[in-house]
Amino acid sequence: MSFIFISYSRQDKAYVSLLAQALESHHLPFWLDINTDYGATWPHTIEKQVECCQVLIIVMSPRSKQSHWVQCELAHALELRKPIFPLRLEGPRWFSVAALQTVDVTGGKLPPARFFDTLRPHFPAPTPTSESLPLQDIVEESIPPAAPPVGWVLPEPSGWVLPNLPTAPLSQTPTSAVQDDDLSSEKGVDYRKLSDLLKAGHWKEADRETDRRMLEAVGRKEDDWIRGEEVLNFPCAVLKTINALWVDYSDGKWGFGVQKRVYQECGAKLDGNYPGHEIWHEFCRRVGWREEDSYVSDSDFTFDLQNSSVGKLPSSRGVRGSSSYGGVLRWNLFSRIKTCRL
Repeated sequence: MSFIFISYSRQDKAYVSLLAQALESHHLPFWLDINTDYGATWPHTIEKQVECCQVLIIVMSPRSKQSHWVQCELAHALELRKPIFPLRLEGPRWFSVAALQTVDVTGGKLPPARFFDTLRPHFPAPTPTSESLPLQDIVEESIPPAAPPVGWVLPEPSGWVLPNLPTAPLSQTPTSAVQDDDLSSEKGVDYRKLSDLLKAGHWKEADRETDRRMLEAVGRKEDDWIRGEEVLNFPCAVLKTINALWVDYSDGKWGFGVQKRVYQECGAKLDGNYPGHEIWHEFCRRVGWREEDSYVSDSDFTFDLQNSSVGKLPSSRGVRGSSSYGGVLRWNLFSRIKTCRL
């Protein structure tokens, strides 16, 4: 099976997780070493994956430039004349890929839809076009090669010609997976502040920022709350991005996907039928939102990664509340998470 090999430093795993989500939403296959254990066979595994990949994406940063294995992966790909797609996350362009077109993704922004369209011809399976896929602001760098390089060649030396964005807003009720994912772009959700807060370990502020971004995604103002129908139709791309950030920076302890697992461990089926308040109360006790017979108040709510329960954050009070009705809203959220395959 053909796939994209992503070469990166594990110190940049938060961004790479977002990139992987974007590749998945564009139906592009990829391989990451995140589940590969270091050991005697690890170098052999990496070597074989580079040899078998169709193209290689390299995430450039000072961390990856200093990584022995990233440099080995790049050197091996160049030797095999694999198509190489550099993304500049941080720092200057590398001399080793100076002849290739480079996309500037500084600040943690994703490449535009045109980038994914350029990857698509390398894979035979038919996939949706980018006309309605998410497009984020980007500063592009273009160095026209004198001769066709090993990697990425764009048709125009002056850079990309990006498709016109639709001027009419999309409906908040999606009719397909692509339209659903588009809502994150249409709503203009900016995750950079959330990413910075999580990276710094400012969990309380990150929890509040998560609320703001979720309310923004459905057109609600701060201090408002999300209605049940809005939760059931919440944009998948926003859920996936926020979840990926929380999971990465909490080392897998927090995130929507973690909460869904705990909720199911409490007996919830997510089969379309609300499992009842008892399961909701048990879930709240498991994640630290309820003690004995009462909910934990905002003033007593703690934000401690090492000493708190699995699944405690994000609390997302906009879809949690402090009553049993909050259980219905949270059940709607977990049902949506299941639909989004998160």
